[in-house]
Amino acid sequence: MIETRTVISAIPSVPALAVALHRWRQRVPLPPVDEALTPPALAPMYRLSAGSVAEEARAAAQLTGEVAERLRRLTRAYGEWRVFEPGPYFDLTPRQVELLTHIVERASTVHVVFYVDALLPAFQAVQSYAAQVAPHAGSVEQIETVHETLLERWRRLLEVIDGARAHLAEDVNFLGLNGARKEQERWLPMQHLAGLNGSADWLLAGRRTLPTLTLTLDFPLPAFRQPGRKRRLMRTWRRLYGGLSASRD
Repeated sequence: MIETRTVISAIPSVPALAVALHRWRQRVPLPPVDEALTPPALAPMYRLSAGSVAEEARAAAQLTGEVAERLRRLTRAYGEWRVFEPGPYFDLTPRQVELLTHIVERASTVHVVFYVDALLPAFQAVQSYAAQVAPHAGSVEQIETVHETLLERWRRLLEVIDGARAHLAEDVNFLGLNGARKEQERWLPMQHLAGLNGSADWLLAGRRTLPTLTLTLDFPLPAFRQPGRKRRLMRTWRRLYGGLSASRD
């Protein structure tokens, strides 16, 4: 198995951010937004501007659609690389590849994940604010202000992603690559471990699951790249033709 990265970003998606925020309430600090994900460091297609919820939702949907199209084309393009390089293909720096993608070559398939959430201004607004303030410092009024501000930003983030997903509701590429369920399931054990459940209404907002724009793709590894392919072909040949010589016309 070959992985093109060794570490997944600690906070790549909304489900992951929910776990981090719940821990933040328990005095576990949040890391700030990585500089590699700020607009000046990103290629133009990934730069999103803060605006109204509707504007951000449309921009997020457009970006998700563009990434989904690149993922769709990857099933054919992958075999053109001796060793696939996600940076040039997705127009990302090495650090951005580490933060936004997860690519694994298995015995006969390739598994790809692209984390769109972390690029959204609304997502970064939540993470930045929580990274800059302490949840239980100051007077009662100050603590309440911090929590209310964070809650307002969190709810806005959920609205943006809900809006983006509504725009993508009939997008065939997105529907085929929608990785929300897998990402939700991936973080569910951590949510339970952190104590995040139905009682944490400020995060779950009455939902059973949290929305995400995470995209996932699985496709066959090109045959010439599959380890042991020649050995498997020989076993098949022997099973079909028994003791016949492989050199026989």
